[in-house]
Amino acid sequence: MNSRNSAAEEQDLLCAVALNAMLPLANERTLQSAYYILRGRKANQTLQDVHLYTLYPYYRMFSRFPREDWEKIVSTLFQARWILPVDAVGINSKPTFTFSDTGLQHAKHMYQKYRFDVWFAPFTQSDLAERIEPFWNRLHLMVQTISQMHQGDLGFIPVVSDKPAQRWVKNQLSDGTLRHAWKQQLSDELYRLWEPLDEGVQELLFCQLSGVGQVGKTMGQVAEIRQTSRSYLMLQFRYGLAASIQTLLAESNHYPLLSKLVTESHKLDPRLTESAARTYAMLQTGCDKKEIAKRRQMKESTIEDHLVEIALRCPEWDMTTYLPNELAKEIVETSERLDTSRLRLIKDQLEATVTYLQIRLALARATRGAK
Repeated sequence: MNSRNSAAEEQDLLCAVALNAMLPLANERTLQSAYYILRGRKANQTLQDVHLYTLYPYYRMFSRFPREDWEKIVSTLFQARWILPVDAVGINSKPTFTFSDTGLQHAKHMYQKYRFDVWFAPFTQSDLAERIEPFWNRLHLMVQTISQMHQGDLGFIPVVSDKPAQRWVKNQLSDGTLRHAWKQQLSDELYRLWEPLDEGVQELLFCQLSGVGQVGKTMGQVAEIRQTSRSYLMLQFRYGLAASIQTLLAESNHYPLLSKLVTESHKLDPRLTESAARTYAMLQTGCDKKEIAKRRQMKESTIEDHLVEIALRCPEWDMTTYLPNELAKEIVETSERLDTSRLRLIKDQLEATVTYLQIRLALARATRGAK
């Protein structure tokens, strides 16, 4: 494949991803909302959109997606008339977009062409996407380190420069008994973990690992060898790691060593980002959001974002202090009647005293309950 064909396939794949990520957002959100989801923005509005519209496979799909590349994709979609602009209605609303019939057909065709149903299957919640990078960093460095230990050479340059991953591997291997276990069992557990995967995915994962006598290939090098799109390989790579994480979480007793790779970095609630977990811990001691904001020296709006994240990920949290059950029911019914999750449209149909936080909490909990 020459460079021109390669670039065309890359563009085609990115258009396919963008179109399918945009589908549930049409007439509801701005074009930038899809971009923020693909980049993995940690703002709670983005996280809530991921939950509301079940866009888990797309979250953090391309964490280094340049904005100028995104704008080229959007321009292509408009020029092909697969999507059409929708002007803002009202003072506080923002412009959105809709799909043409040909756009809907093309999105469905591309979904099938690139086997999105296969590569997206493991992504059933947004925090899985957040686990992929630290999981890979730990695994990659552990494989290299154990390989060098077997060779008796520890004077190597770590293939992973991530400091938390380096500290994690060092802590694991500082105990003699655990170090012996890693040296004896790592290869067996890893082969068993990856054996059920598609053969091409297995090769993609293994060829990127480094050790004695092997320098891991970059995604670009693999794309050149296979004559395929780098982004398409990234979908397969994420699939392989996400499937691995799911297996390790569900079958930790069968993988006593590798299951340690998916242990959260902080000791608070593992379902939440670290900052939200700290807020949740304070909520559980009886603090309200104003007090938490003051004690943590944060804006109250930031704490409200944490409350929404807690509502999304912690179904046991009793949020009636902030949202009475009857009001939650009314908000959800309004959203369903209007067939929208746009906060302003919902608020306009409710009493003036209803806050955006209450609407966000109601939608978050309703979305959680639907999963």
